[in-house]
Amino acid sequence: MKKGYKVTDVKREKKIGIAAENLEELIEKSLKKLGFNASCADCRLFVAEDGTQVDDDDYLATLPPQTLFILLTDKQKMVTDFDFYYNLIRSSKKDYINAGVAANEFLNTNIKDKFKVFQKYIAAADDAKTMLSERTQDPAWFEGLELSEKTKEQSMCKRVKERMRGYYYKTKTALQTSDLYVQSKNGHGKKLIDQFLLDLRKILESKKYNESYFNRKANKDQRLCADNGLFECGGLWNNTKCNYNGEHFINPYRSREERIIFQTWNLDHKIELSRSIIPSIVEAIKGLYNGSFKCVSCEKDHKDGGVETDRYYLQIFTRENLKLVHIVCHYKGKHNAQSGIYTVCKSCFGQQIIDYK
Repeated sequence: MKKGYKVTDVKREKKIGIAAENLEELIEKSLKKLGFNASCADCRLFVAEDGTQVDDDDYLATLPPQTLFILLTDKQKMVTDFDFYYNLIRSSKKDYINAGVAANEFLNTNIKDKFKVFQKYIAAADDAKTMLSERTQDPAWFEGLELSEKTKEQSMCKRVKERMRGYYYKTKTALQTSDLYVQSKNGHGKKLIDQFLLDLRKILESKKYNESYFNRKANKDQRLCADNGLFECGGLWNNTKCNYNGEHFINPYRSREERIIFQTWNLDHKIELSRSIIPSIVEAIKGLYNGSFKCVSCEKDHKDGGVETDRYYLQIFTRENLKLVHIVCHYKGKHNAQSGIYTVCKSCFGQQIIDYK
C-alpha cells in the first residue's frame, strides 16, 4: 500500500510530494521530480528532522505519512532542519547581527555560553500556554510540525519514538556490517544476527518505543518530566545529578522555541551503544556461532542456547541505561562502563524475570 511523503534536497529549495510503496520507488520518483543527475545507487535518503538515514523498507514502514525526507548524493553532507534553519537565519541576518555587539558575541562564543543565553529566555518565557494541549489552543507551538500531530503530548511521544528508532537502526547497521554477518559460513552468523534484531524489535514494538518518556500525561513512573512537562538534566553519565545547580531545565510544552531547543538534549547511554553494547552483542552471538559460550545464569559452559535479548533491550532503550541530559552535560569521551555477554543455555532460557523500565 502506497503512502504519501514529502521530499526535498539539501538546499530545501523545492519540496515535492511522493506516493510510494517502498524505499526504491520513493528514491526513483524523487530523483526524477527533483531533477537529480544521479542513479538510485548514488543517493541516500534521510529524515529531515533528526538526520536519521532511511536504508530499508522496514524503517520506512515505521514512519508516518507526510514525513519530510532529504535526498542526497554520496558527495553531499546531511544537515538537519535545526542546523539548516539556524545557519539560514544567521547568514541572512548577518549585517543586522553584526551591528549588535551582544548578538555577535553570542554567535561566536562556545556552546556553554550559548546555552546560558538560551536558559535566560527559557526562564523568562510566558507560562500562560504551557498547560494547553490541543493544536487549536496553541497553534504557534505546532508551527513546522505535521498536521497529523494534534496534541503536544502526541508530538512529544513521536519525538521519543524517533530517537528509539534511531538507536535500533544504529544497532542494526552495525551488526549487519560486522565480519560475523558478512563472512559467516553457510549464513549461520547472518541468521543469528537477524533473529536477534527481530527479537529486539518485537520487544521495542511491544513497549511502544517507550513513547511515554516525554509524555507529561503518562504515569509518573513512565515519564521523565513533571506534571507540567518540565524536564531536568540528569548530569554527566557517571554523576547522580547535574552540577549546574538547577540551571539545566527545560519545558518543551511551553513554547515552540523550547520545543526546538529540546532537540539538543540527549538521551545519553551510560554504557555506550557503539563502544560497548554493540561489541558485546557481537561477542555474544559469536559464542553461539562457535558453539562455545558461558551461560550468564548458571555460569556453566554450553554449546547450545540463545542471546538474552531482554538485557540488551534494557541497555539500548530504557532508563536503566539512558539519562536525559543538557547538551553541556553530554560527555562524548569514552565512558568507563561496560556491557556484558548475555548468553543463556537452553535450560536457563526464559527463566529470568526482566523488569522493564
